[in-house]
Amino acid sequence: MKRPAHRSSARWPGWIPALVLLIGAWHSGFAAQCPKVLMFDGIDVKTQASPQQAAYWGQTVGVQGVFVNNLMAYWQADVGTDPGSKLWQQARRFQSNYAKYGATDNFIKVALYKPHDWNSAQQNNAVVEHFAHAAALAQYAGFKGIALVLEPYKPTWVEVGDDARLAPTVEQEGRRIGQAMLAAYPDMTLVVLPDVLDASGQYKTLLEKFKSGLHQLKSGAVHAPGHDRYRLAVPFLRGLLSVPWKHVVIGLEQTYSRNSHGIELTVPRARQHYASFMQHLGAGKTDLSMATGLWPLGRTRRDKSARETPQRFEQRLRVAYAASKRYVWLYGKGNTWRIDGPPDAGPVAPNFRQYVDALRKVRAGCSTAGTAPDATRR
Repeated sequence: MKRPAHRSSARWPGWIPALVLLIGAWHSGFAAQCPKVLMFDGIDVKTQASPQQAAYWGQTVGVQGVFVNNLMAYWQADVGTDPGSKLWQQARRFQSNYAKYGATDNFIKVALYKPHDWNSAQQNNAVVEHFAHAAALAQYAGFKGIALVLEPYKPTWVEVGDDARLAPTVEQEGRRIGQAMLAAYPDMTLVVLPDVLDASGQYKTLLEKFKSGLHQLKSGAVHAPGHDRYRLAVPFLRGLLSVPWKHVVIGLEQTYSRNSHGIELTVPRARQHYASFMQHLGAGKTDLSMATGLWPLGRTRRDKSARETPQRFEQRLRVAYAASKRYVWLYGKGNTWRIDGPPDAGPVAPNFRQYVDALRKVRAGCSTAGTAPDATRR
């Protein structure tokens, strides 16, 4: 008796569709490992919120987020609480326009452009309120969060002879600022720049400190060592990071000019330092990541010339991608990456397009190939 032909092509086993979905999710997970590129280059919410500016940064340059100036520019600025205000509407329009062109992960940048008196309860209370308002604005506008720049453009972290007395107050205010922001925007990502533990010399060995001091003597510098400018920043950070954040990103500046091998060593070491620091604070559950910082263009605000070749930038960017989990960020002096910058800013580097091409090439390579999870990615 002849058996009927088996029609294997007519019906797939029930597990095949599930396998296809699983493979798709697996591949998407690899693609999701690619960090996003953020730009730190004087991008102003009031003058660069148009669709044309958004298209320039998101498509022409190809970044996926920016640090936004002139919302809460400094600690003493208050964005208020009115969603109908001009500033809140500008922020929302900025986010809407930039997201359309791929720049989705934008942050309100807050810096130390004015001095703060830690001995003043009135100033301390006002600053806590200002950060709460800024976080509420970030959530309303659709921003990813707040980028807190702790570099002391104005002396903030040094109180001659009073560091020990002020340290508990500074730590408490750091905690209050963190609590205020988190209460206003529970899902926000906090970015802290620079790496305060590195800038303060917190983990430097005696030999490293000696070499740093010797280098300073040879250079003829007479001011205090750089790490002394951050003395009170460590207790502030201790308070700030003791809050149960969901996501914290540390923006590394020490990778600005380091070669590929230096980046490979620096990022995991910084991550280890912060993991230990936060574990001690009881904040070990926070999603913590390091954002590798690169500075390829712009020596000064008026000199947009290159600090490295496009080839070296591309090579270091690939290493930064491999080392960073969530973000890589690019530093520029004012308008370094803007072709249409202010007239007094000077022209971009003659081979500017090659740097843009390098960025796009690295991004495309990561997105196309996918990046498997790697223990070095932090």
